[in-house]
Parts: sequence; C-alpha cells; structure tokens
Amino acid sequence: MQNVVDISGQGLTPAEVVQVARSGARVALTRDAVDRIGRARAVVDEVVRNGEKIYGVTSSVGAKTGTMLALDKIPEFNRRLLLTHNMGHGPLASHETVRAMMVVLLNSMATGYLGVRPVMADRLVEALNGNRRVDVHLWGSMGQSDMSPIADLALELYKDHEFAAGEALALLNSSALSIGTAALAFHDLERMLDLATLAGAFSMEGFAANPSIVSEAALNSRPFDGVLRHGRAIRAYLDGSYLMRAGGPRHLQDPLSFRSLPLIHGTAADSLAFAGRQLAIELGASQNNPIVAIEQRQLVSVANFDMVALAMALDIARLAMVPVVTSSTERLAKQADSFWSGLSVGLIEEDGVGLPGFNGLAQFHKSITSEARLLGAPVVSELASSSHSNGNLDRASMAGLAARRTAEMATLCRSIFGMELMVAAQAIEMRKASPLGTVTGRLFAFVREGVPYAGAGQRVPHAGAFLDHLAANEAEIDRLIEAGMATAR
Repeated sequence: MQNVVDISGQGLTPAEVVQVARSGARVALTRDAVDRIGRARAVVDEVVRNGEKIYGVTSSVGAKTGTMLALDKIPEFNRRLLLTHNMGHGPLASHETVRAMMVVLLNSMATGYLGVRPVMADRLVEALNGNRRVDVHLWGSMGQSDMSPIADLALELYKDHEFAAGEALALLNSSALSIGTAALAFHDLERMLDLATLAGAFSMEGFAANPSIVSEAALNSRPFDGVLRHGRAIRAYLDGSYLMRAGGPRHLQDPLSFRSLPLIHGTAADSLAFAGRQLAIELGASQNNPIVAIEQRQLVSVANFDMVALAMALDIARLAMVPVVTSSTERLAKQADSFWSGLSVGLIEEDGVGLPGFNGLAQFHKSITSEARLLGAPVVSELASSSHSNGNLDRASMAGLAARRTAEMATLCRSIFGMELMVAAQAIEMRKASPLGTVTGRLFAFVREGVPYAGAGQRVPHAGAFLDHLAANEAEIDRLIEAGMATAR
C-alpha cells in the first residue's frame, strides 16, 4: 500500500517531498487546506468585483504595470501571459524532479496565499496520484520565480482550463522547481556527508591513523554540535578496532585530512543544519506576488518571489561540503602514496610489470573532486540586468542554478566517497590490519562484495562496478551509517 502525504500548506518536509517524488507516495489535500483555498479565492473574486487595481489580477504586468484589463479579456490575458513566458529549452527535468516541483506547487496553493481556485489544486493532485509525466525544461529561471519552467508545467496541466483573474501570475511567481530540486538535493547531500564520515573512519584504518582526535576529551574541547555528533560517530564506527589498542596508530600527528576529520565534517553538518532550517521554512512560505491576506480580505503587493533565502542556504550547503571532498581526495592520495602509507607504491603488489596501481584512480578522484569544489562557488553574487521589465527586475537570486549545482554536487559526492571506500579497503587488506571496528568490519565485507582485492598481477577494480554496487545496496549502507550516527545523537 502506498503512503499518502497530507498537503496542508504547513509543515511539508524535504523527506515528504522525497517520498512523493521518488517513492511514488500519493497526496491528499487536508480539509483545512481545501477550505483555505476556497476562502482565499473568495477574497480575489471580491477584489475583482470591486474593480480594484491589483498587479497581475486586474492589471497587466512588467512594463505594462498599471494597464487595467478588460474583464472579458482576463482569460485570454492569463493564457497569453503563460505563453509569453514559455521560453524554456535545453535539458529536461527528470520525472522525480517534476513530481517534486508539483508537490511544492500544490503545497503553495494550500497556504491560501496564491488565491487560485480549488480546481487548480485538484489538477495537481490528479497529476501526482496518476503519476503523470510532464516535460519541464531546466533552463529559464533567474531565481525571481521559475517563470519559464512553470509555464511548461502549467500549459500542459491546464491546457483545457479557462483561467480566472490572477491565476496565471500566481503560477508564474512560483519557485516550485527550484524548491523541489533543492529538497531532493539537500536530502542527498545530508546523506552524502554521513557517508563521508563512514568512509573517513574506514580510511583511518587503512592509514593506521591516530584515533585520539575522536576521544571525548578532544571532542569536548570543540563542543560544536556537528563536531560532537560526527566525532562520536567515527568513534562508534571504530569501536573494537586495532586502532583503539596500544601500538595501533603509526603516528602521533597524522596529516590534517585525517586529524581534522571531526572538525571538517562537524562544521559541514552544522552548516547543513542551518540550510535545512531555511529550506523547511521556505517549503511553507509564500513565493508569490501579490499575496492574499484572507483575514484582512485584501491582496498585498510584495516581493516574495525573490529566492535569496533559498539560494543563500544552498550556497552555504555546497560550500560546507568543499573541505569534505578535498580532504577525501587527500586521504585517498596518501593511502596510495607509499611515502605516506608505508605500503607498496600505488597499493599494489609488485609483479615485475611496473604498473602504478591505484595512483591512476587517485588522479581520477582528484578530477571529480575539483569539479565538486568548483560547484561550491556561490550564485547569490550574480547581478541581473535592470534593462528588463521597465527596470523592475533589477536583481536575481539564481536559486534554480543553486539547486541544480547542489544536486550535481551530491551526485559527485557519491563517487568521491565511494572511491575512498575502495582504496581504504585495499590499504586495510594490504596492511593486514585487524581486527577492524564492529561497523567498519561489516563495511569491509560490503566493499569486498562489490570489488575484489587487487593482488599481484591483477588489475585495479573499475570504480564504476563498485559505485553500481553502492547504488544497488543503499539500504545496507544506510544501516551501517546509522549504526554510528544513532549512538552519536
């Protein structure tokens, strides 16, 4: 039986967006939401009857702001307004991204701020529960609403719908694609940080690193929430490991990519926590202009379509992951380097052929880590041209780009941390390190199910094969991650 996510206009979470987008959960509007949508529309209808001048409702928009609309032309104006902004081209959003977009838009309607008629929300419920596929182009948003992608969606879902006053603008002001993409990407990025911490603990065993960094004394001297949580998780992963015994660690002072593990990952966790709180607020906030104030029975002109809060939160989330990925590539490189690891060159037994072993993989790892690092650059510094729409649209948040970059970074992170697991397993087996931690021992068995040890005369396993294994067994990795994180809360 499929789960049902209740849409109330309040409290929608990124996890629920993921349920609808990826797991096919059905949606249902709550009674309060249906009532709120109806009451909000009644306010709009009253304003129209009174002949009040309201942007995009009874007047035109952009350079023609203030031009009053003839009542009999309102349906045509709305339809042509969507067509005017339907300029999207380039790559199409995935089906799951469009589903995320639709559930965010539905939740926005449920707040009552949009003032659309109930039939528009009903169409979204039908599309989601019917698993309808709609082509939506990813390009075309500058972060002051997702006008062009929204036009793609609206012209398909409402192609036989006669629009009432203000409905087209209520759609065009939406940032549902940016927010939906952000919810999926943020969910993935949080999970990748936890995977990075598990991989970091595994690399500590491959390197024979000093675990004093996760002692309670060390962690309490830097009592940041994230440092405590991720440091304690590393300690839980390594519980029972040879590293925790006398003579286990090789050095008093390891390279900082090992020694700063709880600090780097903990700081990233705290930054992601902030970004997550911002995203949670955005999911229940208004993005439209004007807003319907139900209790005051009026429409209020605002600039809620400015997605600076979302763009800034995503910029912070990506930037937080940059030290995480660059440290991962340093740990991998040092395990493959005989000077640092104390093991064979390239972590491969010499067979007289002279191959470089895992050094080639280390170079590939650096290349995608560099891509991830470049994705950390902020987008909120982008400047729009004030020559458009009579100078009204004179700034841009670029939230859509921020969301896409966050999603791309999460994808790269899977490969980055997956390859670190491969190299750490090779180093552990070559070092003959034992016993492994209770959790890292299970992790070693998991890695070996995906790729074999590269012995003398054997080729280095293909990273793609292990990454496929990782993707196909997400539930097992989640259990391993939770085995440490649960004790760290």
